[in-house]
Amino acid sequence: MPEPKKTPPSTGAQQKACHNCRRRRLRCDKSVPSCHKCSVNGEECLGYGTFFRWANAPAVRGHLALPKQKKEPLKTRTTPSSASPVPSPSISTVSLSDSPLVSSSVSPLLSPVVSPESPVSYTPEPEYQLKPLSRAELIAINREVQAMEDKETVTYTLVHTSLLDPFHSALDRKSQHYIHHFSNAVCRDLVSIDQQSRNPFRAMIPLAGRFDYLQSIIVATGAMHLATLQNYHNRRPGGPELVDALVAKGKAVSALKRAVAGAGTGVTPTSQAMILAAIVFFVNLDLIDNGKGSWQAHIEAASTLMTSIQKQVASGGEGRSMRIDDSLMRLVDAIAADCLTYRIFGTTISGLDTSWAESMEGSVLRRAEAHSYHCCPPVMLEIILATSRLFHNHLSAPEEKVKRALELLGRAKKFDVVDWVYAIQGLSLEQDDLSVRVSLARAHRAAACLYILLCVPDALAPLGLVSLEPLVMELRGYIAEVPLDHVLLKGIVWPVFMAGAQTTETSQRVWYVERLESVWAKNPWICPWGYIRTAIEMMKEIWEARDAMEMAGLEDLGGWNWLAAMKSRREQCLIV
Repeated sequence: MPEPKKTPPSTGAQQKACHNCRRRRLRCDKSVPSCHKCSVNGEECLGYGTFFRWANAPAVRGHLALPKQKKEPLKTRTTPSSASPVPSPSISTVSLSDSPLVSSSVSPLLSPVVSPESPVSYTPEPEYQLKPLSRAELIAINREVQAMEDKETVTYTLVHTSLLDPFHSALDRKSQHYIHHFSNAVCRDLVSIDQQSRNPFRAMIPLAGRFDYLQSIIVATGAMHLATLQNYHNRRPGGPELVDALVAKGKAVSALKRAVAGAGTGVTPTSQAMILAAIVFFVNLDLIDNGKGSWQAHIEAASTLMTSIQKQVASGGEGRSMRIDDSLMRLVDAIAADCLTYRIFGTTISGLDTSWAESMEGSVLRRAEAHSYHCCPPVMLEIILATSRLFHNHLSAPEEKVKRALELLGRAKKFDVVDWVYAIQGLSLEQDDLSVRVSLARAHRAAACLYILLCVPDALAPLGLVSLEPLVMELRGYIAEVPLDHVLLKGIVWPVFMAGAQTTETSQRVWYVERLESVWAKNPWICPWGYIRTAIEMMKEIWEARDAMEMAGLEDLGGWNWLAAMKSRREQCLIV
Protein backbone atom coordinates (compact mmCIF):
# COMPACT_ATOMS: atom_id res chain seq x y z
CA MET A 1 0.00 0.00 0.00
CA PRO A 2 1.33 3.52 -0.69
CA GLU A 3 2.64 5.16 2.45
CA PRO A 4 0.95 8.41 3.47
CA LYS A 5 3.11 11.49 3.11
CA LYS A 6 3.42 13.54 6.24
CA THR A 7 5.25 16.83 6.54
CA PRO A 8 7.54 16.54 9.57
CA PRO A 9 7.28 19.33 12.10
CA SER A 10 10.14 21.68 12.62
CA THR A 11 12.44 20.30 15.27
CA GLY A 12 15.40 22.58 14.64
CA ALA A 13 16.54 25.76 16.29
CA GLN A 14 14.67 29.04 16.59
CA GLN A 15 15.62 32.21 14.75
CA LYS A 16 16.33 34.22 17.90
CA ALA A 17 17.66 33.54 21.36
CA CYS A 18 15.46 32.53 24.29
CA HIS A 19 14.37 35.21 26.72
CA ASN A 20 16.80 34.15 29.46
CA CYS A 21 19.88 34.34 27.20
CA ARG A 22 18.74 37.62 25.61
CA ARG A 23 18.28 39.25 29.00
CA ARG A 24 21.69 38.09 30.19
CA ARG A 25 23.36 38.85 26.85
CA LEU A 26 24.51 35.24 26.42
CA ARG A 27 24.91 33.26 23.23
CA CYS A 28 21.91 30.91 22.96
CA ASP A 29 22.00 27.62 21.01
CA LYS A 30 18.32 28.22 20.13
CA SER A 31 17.24 24.64 20.83
CA VAL A 32 13.61 23.73 21.31
CA PRO A 33 11.66 23.31 23.51
CA SER A 34 14.34 24.79 25.79
CA CYS A 35 17.91 25.89 25.22
CA HIS A 36 20.89 23.95 26.58
CA LYS A 37 22.20 26.78 28.77
CA CYS A 38 18.96 26.94 30.71
CA SER A 39 18.92 23.15 31.13
CA VAL A 40 22.53 23.04 32.30
CA ASN A 41 21.99 25.89 34.78
CA GLY A 42 18.83 24.25 36.12
CA GLU A 43 16.63 27.13 35.03
CA GLU A 44 13.28 27.02 33.34
CA CYS A 45 13.74 28.25 29.79
CA LEU A 46 11.23 31.03 29.14
CA GLY A 47 11.07 30.12 25.45
CA TYR A 48 10.94 32.24 22.34
CA GLY A 49 7.39 33.57 22.35
CA THR A 50 6.08 37.08 22.97
CA PHE A 51 6.10 38.54 26.46
CA PHE A 52 3.21 40.56 27.89
CA ARG A 53 3.34 43.10 30.69
CA TRP A 54 1.18 45.71 32.31
CA ALA A 55 1.80 49.02 30.56
CA ASN A 56 1.65 50.85 33.92
CA ALA A 57 3.69 48.26 35.78
CA PRO A 58 5.15 49.47 39.11
CA ALA A 59 8.68 48.31 38.25
CA VAL A 60 10.48 47.14 35.14
CA ARG A 61 14.09 46.05 35.42
CA GLY A 62 14.36 47.72 38.79
CA HIS A 63 13.24 51.20 37.66
CA LEU A 64 10.33 52.62 39.61
CA ALA A 65 7.52 53.81 37.38
CA LEU A 66 5.91 56.73 39.19
CA PRO A 67 2.69 58.34 38.07
CA LYS A 68 3.27 61.45 36.01
CA GLN A 69 2.62 64.63 37.92
CA LYS A 70 0.55 67.33 36.38
CA LYS A 71 1.97 70.82 36.39
CA GLU A 72 -1.26 72.30 37.76
CA PRO A 73 -1.37 73.09 41.49
CA LEU A 74 -2.17 70.23 43.82
CA LYS A 75 -5.59 70.26 45.42
CA THR A 76 -5.49 69.83 49.12
CA ARG A 77 -9.05 68.60 49.27
CA THR A 78 -11.38 66.95 46.77
CA THR A 79 -14.71 65.33 47.01
CA PRO A 80 -15.41 61.85 45.71
CA SER A 81 -17.81 63.24 43.12
CA SER A 82 -15.13 65.43 41.57
CA ALA A 83 -12.50 62.72 41.40
CA SER A 84 -11.40 61.78 37.91
CA PRO A 85 -11.63 58.09 37.01
CA VAL A 86 -8.43 56.07 37.16
CA PRO A 87 -7.38 54.93 33.68
CA SER A 88 -7.36 51.18 33.08
CA PRO A 89 -4.00 49.60 32.32
CA SER A 90 -3.48 48.22 28.86
CA ILE A 91 -1.51 45.26 27.51
CA SER A 92 1.40 45.87 25.17
CA THR A 93 4.04 43.60 23.69
CA VAL A 94 7.57 44.35 24.70
CA SER A 95 11.01 43.08 23.89
CA LEU A 96 13.06 41.15 26.42
CA SER A 97 15.07 44.21 27.43
CA ASP A 98 11.87 45.75 28.80
CA SER A 99 10.35 42.65 30.36
CA PRO A 100 10.79 41.23 33.85
CA LEU A 101 12.19 37.70 34.10
CA VAL A 102 8.84 36.12 34.79
CA SER A 103 7.11 33.40 32.79
CA SER A 104 3.36 33.22 32.42
CA SER A 105 3.55 29.48 33.01
CA VAL A 106 5.15 29.93 36.41
CA SER A 107 2.75 31.95 38.49
CA PRO A 108 -0.58 33.56 37.62
CA LEU A 109 0.10 36.14 40.29
CA LEU A 110 3.14 37.48 38.49
CA SER A 111 1.76 37.60 34.95
CA PRO A 112 -2.00 38.24 34.82
CA VAL A 113 -3.81 37.43 31.60
CA VAL A 114 -6.13 40.12 30.33
CA SER A 115 -8.52 39.74 27.45
CA PRO A 116 -8.70 42.71 25.05
CA GLU A 117 -12.46 42.34 24.85
CA SER A 118 -12.89 42.77 28.59
CA PRO A 119 -10.57 45.52 29.92
CA VAL A 120 -9.74 45.59 33.57
CA SER A 121 -11.74 48.07 35.67
CA TYR A 122 -10.98 49.45 39.08
CA THR A 123 -13.15 50.97 41.77
CA PRO A 124 -11.99 54.61 42.22
CA GLU A 125 -10.60 55.32 45.65
CA PRO A 126 -10.68 58.69 47.37
CA GLU A 127 -7.81 60.86 46.18
CA TYR A 128 -5.01 61.76 48.48
CA GLN A 129 -2.50 64.55 48.49
CA LEU A 130 0.46 63.62 46.26
CA LYS A 131 3.80 64.75 47.68
CA PRO A 132 6.94 64.71 45.55
CA LEU A 133 9.57 62.18 46.66
CA SER A 134 13.12 63.18 47.36
CA ARG A 135 16.04 61.59 45.49
CA ALA A 136 17.03 59.57 48.59
CA GLU A 137 13.49 58.21 48.95
CA LEU A 138 13.39 57.25 45.28
CA ILE A 139 16.70 55.38 45.59
CA ALA A 140 15.54 53.56 48.74
CA ILE A 141 12.25 52.47 47.14
CA ASN A 142 14.03 51.47 43.95
CA ARG A 143 16.43 49.22 45.88
CA GLU A 144 13.58 47.63 47.80
CA VAL A 145 11.67 46.89 44.59
CA GLN A 146 14.81 45.44 42.96
CA ALA A 147 15.41 43.17 45.95
CA MET A 148 11.83 41.90 45.79
CA GLU A 149 12.18 41.22 42.06
CA ASP A 150 15.44 39.32 42.53
CA LYS A 151 13.88 37.18 45.24
CA GLU A 152 10.85 36.38 43.08
CA THR A 153 13.06 35.61 40.07
CA VAL A 154 15.11 33.04 42.02
CA THR A 155 12.01 31.44 43.47
CA TYR A 156 10.05 31.10 40.29
CA THR A 157 12.88 30.15 37.95
CA LEU A 158 14.21 27.36 40.15
CA VAL A 159 10.98 25.98 41.56
CA HIS A 160 8.36 24.26 39.44
CA THR A 161 4.75 25.20 40.12
CA SER A 162 4.08 21.72 41.49
CA LEU A 163 6.73 22.36 44.16
CA LEU A 164 4.54 25.11 45.60
CA ASP A 165 2.43 22.26 46.99
CA PRO A 166 2.53 22.24 50.83
CA PHE A 167 3.96 18.71 50.75
CA HIS A 168 7.16 20.08 49.17
CA SER A 169 7.49 23.17 51.34
CA ALA A 170 9.81 21.34 53.75
CA LEU A 171 12.29 20.50 50.99
CA ASP A 172 15.60 22.29 50.92
CA ARG A 173 16.41 24.50 47.95
CA LYS A 174 18.73 21.98 46.27
CA SER A 175 16.10 19.24 46.39
CA GLN A 176 13.56 21.60 44.87
CA HIS A 177 16.09 22.40 42.15
CA TYR A 178 16.59 18.70 41.34
CA ILE A 179 12.86 18.02 41.25
CA HIS A 180 12.48 20.99 38.95
CA HIS A 181 15.16 19.53 36.65
CA PHE A 182 13.39 16.17 36.82
CA SER A 183 10.18 17.81 35.65
CA ASN A 184 11.77 19.82 32.85
CA ALA A 185 14.45 17.45 31.52
CA VAL A 186 14.05 13.86 32.76
CA CYS A 187 10.30 13.67 32.12
CA ARG A 188 10.95 14.98 28.61
CA ASP A 189 13.50 12.21 27.98
CA LEU A 190 11.14 9.47 29.21
CA VAL A 191 8.50 10.03 26.51
CA SER A 192 8.60 10.17 22.74
CA ILE A 193 7.05 13.65 22.40
CA ASP A 194 6.62 15.76 25.52
CA GLN A 195 2.99 16.90 25.59
CA GLN A 196 3.45 18.88 28.82
CA SER A 197 0.31 18.25 30.89
CA ARG A 198 -0.22 14.86 29.22
CA ASN A 199 3.23 13.60 30.21
CA PRO A 200 2.37 10.77 32.65
CA PHE A 201 5.67 10.95 34.54
CA ARG A 202 5.02 14.50 35.76
CA ALA A 203 2.06 13.10 37.70
CA MET A 204 4.61 11.59 40.09
CA ILE A 205 5.73 14.97 41.43
CA PRO A 206 2.55 15.95 43.35
CA LEU A 207 2.41 12.40 44.76
CA ALA A 208 5.98 12.52 46.02
CA GLY A 209 4.94 14.45 49.12
CA ARG A 210 2.85 11.48 50.29
CA PHE A 211 5.53 8.83 49.68
CA ASP A 212 9.00 9.66 50.97
CA TYR A 213 10.73 6.95 48.92
CA LEU A 214 9.20 8.37 45.74
CA GLN A 215 10.36 11.87 46.64
CA SER A 216 13.90 10.66 47.31
CA ILE A 217 14.20 8.71 44.06
CA ILE A 218 12.90 11.70 42.08
CA VAL A 219 15.53 13.91 43.71
CA ALA A 220 18.22 11.29 43.01
CA THR A 221 17.18 10.92 39.36
CA GLY A 222 17.15 14.67 38.77
CA ALA A 223 20.54 15.08 40.44
CA MET A 224 22.11 12.16 38.51
CA HIS A 225 20.75 13.49 35.20
CA LEU A 226 22.17 16.94 35.96
CA ALA A 227 25.50 15.42 37.06
CA THR A 228 25.78 13.50 33.78
CA LEU A 229 24.97 16.65 31.87
CA GLN A 230 27.59 18.65 33.78
CA ASN A 231 30.11 15.87 33.22
CA TYR A 232 29.59 15.94 29.47
CA HIS A 233 30.12 19.70 29.36
CA ASN A 234 33.30 19.21 31.47
CA ARG A 235 32.04 21.65 34.03
CA ARG A 236 32.06 19.67 37.27
CA PRO A 237 32.83 15.97 36.61
CA GLY A 238 32.01 14.07 39.77
CA GLY A 239 30.75 17.31 41.31
CA PRO A 240 28.21 18.00 44.06
CA GLU A 241 25.30 16.82 41.87
CA LEU A 242 26.71 13.28 41.83
CA VAL A 243 27.19 13.32 45.59
CA ASP A 244 23.63 14.57 46.10
CA ALA A 245 22.33 11.85 43.75
CA LEU A 246 24.06 9.08 45.71
CA VAL A 247 22.86 10.49 49.05
CA ALA A 248 19.27 10.74 47.80
CA LYS A 249 19.51 7.22 46.36
CA GLY A 250 20.56 5.91 49.77
CA LYS A 251 17.60 7.64 51.39
CA ALA A 252 15.27 6.18 48.75
CA VAL A 253 16.58 2.65 49.41
CA SER A 254 16.02 2.99 53.16
CA ALA A 255 12.56 4.51 52.75
CA LEU A 256 11.58 1.85 50.22
CA LYS A 257 12.66 -0.94 52.57
CA ARG A 258 10.47 0.52 55.32
CA ALA A 259 7.54 0.81 52.91
CA VAL A 260 7.90 -2.78 51.70
CA ALA A 261 8.30 -4.09 55.26
CA GLY A 262 5.10 -2.33 56.32
CA ALA A 263 3.15 -3.21 53.20
CA GLY A 264 1.37 -6.07 54.89
CA THR A 265 -1.11 -3.79 56.60
CA GLY A 266 -3.11 -1.08 54.87
CA VAL A 267 -1.70 -1.83 51.44
CA THR A 268 -3.61 -0.37 48.48
CA PRO A 269 -3.08 -0.58 44.71
CA THR A 270 -2.11 3.10 44.78
CA SER A 271 0.68 2.52 47.29
CA GLN A 272 1.78 -0.55 45.31
CA ALA A 273 1.84 1.56 42.15
CA MET A 274 4.06 4.16 43.83
CA ILE A 275 6.44 1.42 45.02
CA LEU A 276 6.51 0.13 41.44
CA ALA A 277 7.31 3.62 40.17
CA ALA A 278 10.17 3.98 42.65
CA ILE A 279 11.66 0.58 41.73
CA VAL A 280 11.51 1.28 38.00
CA PHE A 281 13.20 4.64 38.57
CA PHE A 282 16.06 2.81 40.24
CA VAL A 283 16.52 1.21 36.80
CA ASN A 284 16.33 4.64 35.15
CA LEU A 285 18.96 5.84 37.62
CA ASP A 286 21.29 3.05 36.48
CA LEU A 287 20.59 3.89 32.82
CA ILE A 288 21.43 7.55 33.38
CA ASP A 289 24.63 6.55 35.16
CA ASN A 290 26.07 3.90 32.79
CA GLY A 291 23.52 1.14 32.13
CA LYS A 292 25.20 -1.20 34.61
CA GLY A 293 24.65 -1.95 38.26
CA SER A 294 21.76 -3.62 40.04
CA TRP A 295 19.14 -3.00 37.35
CA GLN A 296 18.40 -6.73 36.99
CA ALA A 297 17.31 -7.10 40.62
CA HIS A 298 15.16 -3.97 40.33
CA ILE A 299 13.46 -5.27 37.19
CA GLU A 300 12.73 -8.63 38.82
CA ALA A 301 11.19 -6.95 41.87
CA ALA A 302 9.19 -4.53 39.75
CA SER A 303 7.87 -7.34 37.54
CA THR A 304 6.64 -9.30 40.57
CA LEU A 305 4.87 -6.23 41.94
CA MET A 306 3.46 -5.41 38.51
CA THR A 307 1.84 -8.85 38.31
CA SER A 308 0.14 -8.26 41.67
CA ILE A 309 -1.19 -4.87 40.58
CA GLN A 310 -2.50 -6.25 37.28
CA LYS A 311 -4.39 -9.01 39.09
CA GLN A 312 -6.05 -6.49 41.42
CA VAL A 313 -6.96 -4.17 38.55
CA ALA A 314 -8.36 -7.08 36.51
CA SER A 315 -10.49 -8.29 39.41
CA GLY A 316 -11.81 -4.80 40.10
CA GLY A 317 -10.51 -4.85 43.69
CA GLU A 318 -12.50 -5.33 46.87
CA GLY A 319 -14.19 -2.04 47.42
CA ARG A 320 -13.30 1.50 46.46
CA SER A 321 -10.03 1.57 48.43
CA MET A 322 -8.64 -1.37 46.47
CA ARG A 323 -8.98 0.26 43.04
CA ILE A 324 -6.46 2.53 41.38
CA ASP A 325 -7.78 5.95 40.52
CA ASP A 326 -8.37 6.41 36.79
CA SER A 327 -6.17 9.52 36.79
CA LEU A 328 -3.19 7.36 37.87
CA MET A 329 -3.72 4.55 35.39
CA ARG A 330 -1.85 6.39 32.62
CA LEU A 331 1.16 6.73 34.94
CA VAL A 332 0.93 3.08 35.99
CA ASP A 333 0.68 1.94 32.35
CA ALA A 334 3.68 4.06 31.31
CA ILE A 335 5.83 2.79 34.18
CA ALA A 336 4.77 -0.83 33.69
CA ALA A 337 5.44 -0.58 29.95
CA ASP A 338 8.93 0.81 30.59
CA CYS A 339 9.62 -2.00 33.05
CA LEU A 340 8.49 -4.65 30.56
CA THR A 341 10.42 -3.04 27.70
CA TYR A 342 13.60 -2.90 29.79
CA ARG A 343 13.16 -6.55 30.74
CA ILE A 344 12.72 -7.65 27.12
CA PHE A 345 15.71 -5.67 25.82
CA GLY A 346 17.71 -6.97 28.78
CA THR A 347 17.34 -10.53 27.45
CA THR A 348 19.06 -9.63 24.17
CA ILE A 349 22.54 -8.88 25.53
CA SER A 350 22.81 -10.04 29.13
CA GLY A 351 21.22 -13.46 28.66
CA LEU A 352 18.59 -13.00 31.37
CA ASP A 353 16.25 -15.82 32.29
CA THR A 354 13.12 -15.87 30.10
CA SER A 355 10.95 -18.34 32.02
CA TRP A 356 8.65 -15.47 33.00
CA ALA A 357 7.66 -14.84 29.36
CA GLU A 358 4.64 -17.18 29.46
CA SER A 359 2.88 -14.95 32.02
CA MET A 360 3.72 -11.68 30.26
CA GLU A 361 0.84 -9.24 29.93
CA GLY A 362 1.38 -7.57 26.55
CA SER A 363 -1.68 -5.30 26.69
CA VAL A 364 0.18 -2.78 28.87
CA LEU A 365 2.64 -2.20 26.00
CA ARG A 366 -0.22 -1.28 23.69
CA ARG A 367 -1.81 1.10 26.20
CA ALA A 368 1.47 3.05 26.48
CA GLU A 369 2.34 3.17 22.75
CA ALA A 370 1.91 6.94 22.51
CA HIS A 371 4.36 7.63 25.36
CA SER A 372 7.13 5.06 24.75
CA TYR A 373 10.28 6.85 23.60
CA HIS A 374 11.57 3.66 21.94
CA CYS A 375 8.80 3.86 19.32
CA CYS A 376 9.10 0.09 19.03
CA PRO A 377 5.92 -1.79 18.07
CA PRO A 378 4.72 -4.15 20.84
CA VAL A 379 4.61 -6.95 18.27
CA MET A 380 8.36 -6.55 17.70
CA LEU A 381 9.01 -6.69 21.46
CA GLU A 382 7.02 -9.92 21.65
CA ILE A 383 9.05 -11.35 18.75
CA ILE A 384 12.32 -10.34 20.43
CA LEU A 385 11.25 -12.03 23.66
CA ALA A 386 10.19 -15.19 21.81
CA THR A 387 13.60 -15.25 20.10
CA SER A 388 15.41 -14.96 23.44
CA ARG A 389 13.42 -17.90 24.73
CA LEU A 390 14.28 -19.86 21.60
CA PHE A 391 18.01 -19.16 22.11
CA HIS A 392 17.93 -20.44 25.70
CA ASN A 393 15.87 -23.53 24.83
CA HIS A 394 18.56 -26.21 24.75
CA LEU A 395 16.07 -29.09 24.68
CA SER A 396 14.67 -28.45 21.22
CA ALA A 397 16.23 -30.07 18.18
CA PRO A 398 18.10 -27.81 15.73
CA GLU A 399 15.44 -28.42 13.07
CA GLU A 400 12.71 -27.27 15.46
CA LYS A 401 14.66 -24.11 16.27
CA VAL A 402 15.09 -23.27 12.59
CA LYS A 403 11.38 -23.82 11.95
CA ARG A 404 10.41 -21.58 14.85
CA ALA A 405 12.92 -18.91 13.78
CA LEU A 406 11.46 -18.86 10.26
CA GLU A 407 7.97 -18.45 11.73
CA LEU A 408 9.14 -15.45 13.77
CA LEU A 409 10.81 -13.93 10.71
CA GLY A 410 7.62 -14.34 8.68
CA ARG A 411 5.58 -12.72 11.43
CA ALA A 412 7.96 -9.75 11.57
CA LYS A 413 8.00 -9.21 7.80
CA LYS A 414 4.20 -9.35 7.54
CA PHE A 415 3.75 -6.67 10.20
CA ASP A 416 2.57 -3.39 8.63
CA VAL A 417 4.39 -0.64 10.48
CA VAL A 418 2.56 2.18 8.64
CA ASP A 419 -0.85 0.93 9.74
CA TRP A 420 0.45 0.54 13.28
CA VAL A 421 1.88 4.07 13.50
CA TYR A 422 -1.24 5.75 12.14
CA ALA A 423 -3.45 3.76 14.52
CA ILE A 424 -1.65 4.82 17.73
CA GLN A 425 -4.07 6.55 20.07
CA GLY A 426 -3.15 9.71 21.97
CA LEU A 427 -0.53 11.21 19.63
CA SER A 428 -0.30 14.97 19.20
CA LEU A 429 -0.92 15.65 15.51
CA GLU A 430 0.60 19.14 15.86
CA GLN A 431 3.85 18.05 17.56
CA ASP A 432 4.39 14.49 16.38
CA ASP A 433 6.20 13.25 13.28
CA LEU A 434 4.54 10.09 12.00
CA SER A 435 6.96 9.59 9.11
CA VAL A 436 9.92 9.39 11.52
CA ARG A 437 7.93 7.02 13.73
CA VAL A 438 7.50 4.79 10.67
CA SER A 439 11.27 4.80 10.09
CA LEU A 440 11.92 3.94 13.73
CA ALA A 441 9.40 1.09 13.64
CA ARG A 442 11.01 -0.29 10.47
CA ALA A 443 14.44 -0.05 12.09
CA HIS A 444 13.23 -2.06 15.08
CA ARG A 445 11.65 -4.62 12.75
CA ALA A 446 14.90 -5.06 10.80
CA ALA A 447 16.90 -5.20 14.05
CA ALA A 448 14.52 -7.88 15.38
CA CYS A 449 15.10 -9.94 12.20
CA LEU A 450 18.86 -9.53 12.63
CA TYR A 451 18.53 -10.67 16.23
CA ILE A 452 16.61 -13.79 15.14
CA LEU A 453 19.29 -14.79 12.63
CA LEU A 454 22.08 -14.17 15.14
CA CYS A 455 20.31 -16.36 17.71
CA VAL A 456 19.58 -19.11 15.15
CA PRO A 457 22.30 -18.87 12.44
CA ASP A 458 21.10 -22.11 10.81
CA ALA A 459 18.03 -20.20 9.55
CA LEU A 460 20.20 -18.39 6.98
CA ALA A 461 20.38 -21.34 4.57
CA PRO A 462 16.60 -21.83 4.10
CA LEU A 463 16.37 -18.09 3.30
CA GLY A 464 19.06 -18.40 0.62
CA LEU A 465 21.35 -15.98 2.47
CA VAL A 466 25.11 -16.41 2.67
CA SER A 467 25.69 -13.58 5.17
CA LEU A 468 23.82 -10.99 7.18
CA GLU A 469 25.22 -8.08 5.17
CA PRO A 470 22.00 -7.38 3.13
CA LEU A 471 19.93 -7.21 6.30
CA VAL A 472 22.47 -4.93 7.99
CA MET A 473 22.42 -2.56 5.01
CA GLU A 474 18.62 -2.49 5.07
CA LEU A 475 18.70 -1.65 8.77
CA ARG A 476 21.29 1.06 8.13
CA GLY A 477 18.98 2.69 5.57
CA TYR A 478 16.11 2.92 8.07
CA ILE A 479 18.44 4.37 10.72
CA ALA A 480 19.65 7.03 8.26
CA GLU A 481 16.05 8.20 7.72
CA VAL A 482 15.88 9.56 11.29
CA PRO A 483 17.39 13.10 11.32
CA LEU A 484 20.23 13.71 13.75
CA ASP A 485 18.48 16.75 15.24
CA HIS A 486 15.13 15.01 15.74
CA VAL A 487 13.62 14.47 19.17
CA LEU A 488 12.74 10.84 18.31
CA LEU A 489 16.39 9.97 17.65
CA LYS A 490 16.62 8.76 21.27
CA GLY A 491 14.59 5.69 20.26
CA ILE A 492 17.22 4.43 17.79
CA VAL A 493 19.86 3.18 20.27
CA TRP A 494 19.16 -0.59 20.23
CA PRO A 495 18.86 -0.87 16.40
CA VAL A 496 22.09 1.15 15.99
CA PHE A 497 23.89 -1.09 18.45
CA MET A 498 22.72 -4.28 16.71
CA ALA A 499 23.73 -3.06 13.26
CA GLY A 500 26.97 -1.46 14.42
CA ALA A 501 28.17 -4.55 16.28
CA GLN A 502 27.66 -6.64 13.14
CA THR A 503 29.52 -4.19 10.87
CA THR A 504 33.06 -4.96 9.68
CA GLU A 505 33.93 -1.91 7.54
CA THR A 506 35.78 0.89 9.31
CA SER A 507 33.90 3.75 7.62
CA GLN A 508 30.54 2.30 8.60
CA ARG A 509 31.73 1.76 12.16
CA VAL A 510 32.53 5.45 12.41
CA TRP A 511 29.07 6.26 11.08
CA TYR A 512 27.34 4.17 13.79
CA VAL A 513 29.43 5.75 16.53
CA GLU A 514 28.45 9.20 15.27
CA ARG A 515 24.79 8.20 15.40
CA LEU A 516 25.00 7.19 19.03
CA GLU A 517 27.07 10.24 19.92
CA SER A 518 24.38 12.39 18.33
CA VAL A 519 21.82 10.93 20.71
CA TRP A 520 24.25 11.47 23.57
CA ALA A 521 25.26 15.06 22.95
CA LYS A 522 24.91 16.55 19.48
CA ASN A 523 21.13 16.39 19.39
CA PRO A 524 19.53 19.65 20.61
CA TRP A 525 17.06 17.54 22.60
CA ILE A 526 19.63 16.66 25.27
CA CYS A 527 19.62 13.01 26.28
CA PRO A 528 22.76 12.55 28.45
CA TRP A 529 22.04 8.96 29.50
CA GLY A 530 25.16 6.99 30.38
CA TYR A 531 24.00 3.70 28.87
CA ILE A 532 24.49 5.23 25.41
CA ARG A 533 28.18 5.77 26.17
CA THR A 534 28.33 2.17 27.42
CA ALA A 535 26.79 0.96 24.14
CA ILE A 536 29.55 2.76 22.20
CA GLU A 537 32.24 1.16 24.38
CA MET A 538 30.71 -2.31 23.92
CA MET A 539 30.60 -1.91 20.13
CA LYS A 540 34.28 -0.98 20.12
CA GLU A 541 35.12 -4.03 22.25
CA ILE A 542 33.27 -6.29 19.79
CA TRP A 543 35.12 -4.73 16.84
CA GLU A 544 38.49 -5.18 18.54
CA ALA A 545 37.74 -8.83 19.32
CA ARG A 546 36.63 -9.53 15.73
CA ASP A 547 39.66 -7.77 14.24
CA ALA A 548 42.00 -9.72 16.54
CA MET A 549 40.42 -13.01 15.46
CA GLU A 550 40.74 -12.09 11.79
CA MET A 551 44.41 -11.18 12.19
CA ALA A 552 45.05 -14.49 13.97
CA GLY A 553 43.13 -16.39 11.27
CA LEU A 554 40.72 -17.84 13.82
CA GLU A 555 37.46 -16.62 12.26
CA ASP A 556 35.80 -19.24 10.09
CA LEU A 557 33.88 -18.63 6.86
CA GLY A 558 30.58 -18.35 8.68
CA GLY A 559 31.74 -15.37 10.68
CA TRP A 560 32.07 -14.84 14.39
CA ASN A 561 28.82 -14.70 16.33
CA TRP A 562 29.43 -11.78 18.65
CA LEU A 563 25.94 -12.05 20.18
CA ALA A 564 26.47 -15.61 21.38
CA ALA A 565 29.78 -14.54 22.88
CA MET A 566 28.14 -11.64 24.72
CA LYS A 567 25.34 -13.84 26.06
CA SER A 568 27.83 -16.43 27.29
CA ARG A 569 29.65 -13.71 29.24
CA ARG A 570 26.33 -12.58 30.77
CA GLU A 571 27.19 -8.93 30.41
CA GLN A 572 25.49 -6.83 33.09
CA CYS A 573 24.59 -4.07 30.63
CA LEU A 574 21.19 -2.76 29.64
CA ILE A 575 20.87 -1.24 26.16
CA VAL A 576 17.37 -0.07 25.26
